[in-house]
Amino acid sequence: MTWNREQVQKKLLEVFSQHKQIEVDVSEASEIVAELGIDSLGVMEVLAELEDTFKLTIPDDALRNINTIGDVATAILTRLESDGRLQG
Repeated sequence: MTWNREQVQKKLLEVFSQHKQIEVDVSEASEIVAELGIDSLGVMEVLAELEDTFKLTIPDDALRNINTIGDVATAILTRLESDGRLQG
């Protein structure tokens, strides 16, 4: 399946909204741990769900640089693009 940036962003906001532990608005700028209250186990659960959804693996070295939903989007978009599964 191919994805576009809008679909990826929409799916990320949907998934993180389901996993947030604090009642806040979710945006690409939302900090996963500090603002959404998702602990390290929760982060791993979310990433596993996203890897299943997008049929990809986010490398461990990329995880070190992930703090916000936008960071997750960048990692996923980069991987989709390198796999030839990103439109536009």
